[in-house]
Amino acid sequence: MKSPLAQILQNLHTPARQRLLESQFKKVQTQNVSLEKTLKDKERELDRLKNELNNLEAKIQELNGTDILTKLPNRFVFKEHLSESLKRAIRVGYSLSILLIDIDNLNEINLKYGFELGDTVIIEVAKIVKASVREIDLPARWGGEELVVVLHETDVEGASHVAKRILKNINNLDITDLKDNSAIKVSATIAISSCPQHSSDVSHLIEITSQALLSAKEAGGNQVITAKC
Repeated sequence: MKSPLAQILQNLHTPARQRLLESQFKKVQTQNVSLEKTLKDKERELDRLKNELNNLEAKIQELNGTDILTKLPNRFVFKEHLSESLKRAIRVGYSLSILLIDIDNLNEINLKYGFELGDTVIIEVAKIVKASVREIDLPARWGGEELVVVLHETDVEGASHVAKRILKNINNLDITDLKDNSAIKVSATIAISSCPQHSSDVSHLIEITSQALLSAKEAGGNQVITAKC
């Protein structure tokens, strides 16, 4: 049992100890706030560095001629390939066709289900396109929701068969939203043009194919259309 004097001394020291503990607690709180701020700053810096790395990787892939998402050749490789292929087609005297493929309603898919699922749609469509053409043909990523294909030694009729097969496989794609297991309906619009039937000029061939694609999209999409001569 404590003596009265010891009890008095303890009572005198208790407020002092309490103030000391409160001071130490506030100090720890301040340190925690500072550490949390430092951690958030580091996380933001890490995110920034990751974005820079991703952008750098994309630029390297672009310089290498490869689209980073689909792993297909990019539009620069496509245009160069098309230009050289047209020269050869004219010189040798065979038909050459191009397909311009636009994934329908991709923006709506991105907004409703997220860009990650939208990217999945692009990747799966790219796989279908690549699997639907021959080794001598060139599928490529044109940009955004658009893909393109150079079909060698192929006239409009042959290109139409390829385009319809691609569209059928795209319509049969099985993509599910993992959040609610709902099925995602995927469709596309495909425009066709051919050399020499439509044009022998790269820019003009791409232009009339794009115009045909736009016309088909305005008509509701999910179809194959041939450019007007």
